[in-house]
Amino acid sequence: MATNTNAKKTGGFLGGIVIFLVGIFVLWSNEGRTVKEQNAINEAMKGYTDVSSAKINSKYEGKIIATTGKIDLSNSPEVKDSKFGISTKSVKLKRIVEMYQWDESCKTDDNDKEECTYEKTWSDKVLDSSEYKKAGHENPSSMKIEGDEYVTSNVKVGAFELPERLVNSLTYNKDYNNEKLTEQYKVPVEGYVINEKYITNSEDVNDPKVGDLRISYKYATDGEVSIIGVQSDNTIKAYTAKKGKNIFEIRRGSYTGREILESKSNANKTLKWALRVLGTILVISGIGSLFAPLQRLTDKIPVVGSIVNFSTGLFSGVLGFAISLVVIAIAWFRFRPVLSIILIVVVIGLIGFLKYKGIKLPSKTPEKNKK
Repeated sequence: MATNTNAKKTGGFLGGIVIFLVGIFVLWSNEGRTVKEQNAINEAMKGYTDVSSAKINSKYEGKIIATTGKIDLSNSPEVKDSKFGISTKSVKLKRIVEMYQWDESCKTDDNDKEECTYEKTWSDKVLDSSEYKKAGHENPSSMKIEGDEYVTSNVKVGAFELPERLVNSLTYNKDYNNEKLTEQYKVPVEGYVINEKYITNSEDVNDPKVGDLRISYKYATDGEVSIIGVQSDNTIKAYTAKKGKNIFEIRRGSYTGREILESKSNANKTLKWALRVLGTILVISGIGSLFAPLQRLTDKIPVVGSIVNFSTGLFSGVLGFAISLVVIAIAWFRFRPVLSIILIVVVIGLIGFLKYKGIKLPSKTPEKNKK
């Protein structure tokens, strides 16, 4: 549990407080989110019905349904990026714009000396170079052309019309291959040319300069999808659970309602534990950062520095873990009283461990300890 060997790198006393509070917030909000999400899944699991998408059955009006079918684009217009003349018969088309930029990477060694390296890279976001440590690595403050998204209309699955929210949530599953363009095609924007799978404005496509752009496209095809939500006339809308969480999802492939909901439940559990671990690490790191001044003071003193680092690291780890369990227990108390009691018992055991081992911070100054 000696997790704060790098505490001096996390911002010192003030930074430690911020990190600690962020960790508490992550733990607290995660528990409430987890319970609400699972309750909504459980509600939907009890009330849903698998139905055919071929025909709308009025007896399921206002009820939770799960259905599967092929996306129908027969009455949908092509999606098109008019600026570059790229079009396709699909659900969505996305213009991805990347700019060639300087990227800074800085590391601090054990002597608190910071070293920064710079390399050129393509990024679809503007990398702010105003705070870079060394001059000569400036990036443009904006892109001449931004990315964009184009969505078709009148999308259906069987007899159901897909609402905009479901259409927008469909994943992009294909790259638009610019090599399909005919030799007669000319990019309608001055200064831009076709370069393999990109449209680019580089004077030398093999040697781009900082600020050059390259443009590519992805699109969402038709195909079989599965949906869960509430039947409403000839469409499907979100199911709102008692605690306010929504169940409303579309995914590619053929799945029953149970398979979709079980998948959502497993994802919820995975996210729950991931955020628990993250929150606990932040709490422990925050506490550890509070001892950074003491660690700096003793680092160069033989033996003493190692003892202080180990003891403060162990103290931070045990105390941070205990505090994290308390936060989880309090947050869950109204939902899971039995689990909360178990966690509190574990915390009491940890406190007893600290007392039994006599773990405490050095009360003497480094000079006196040395004597």
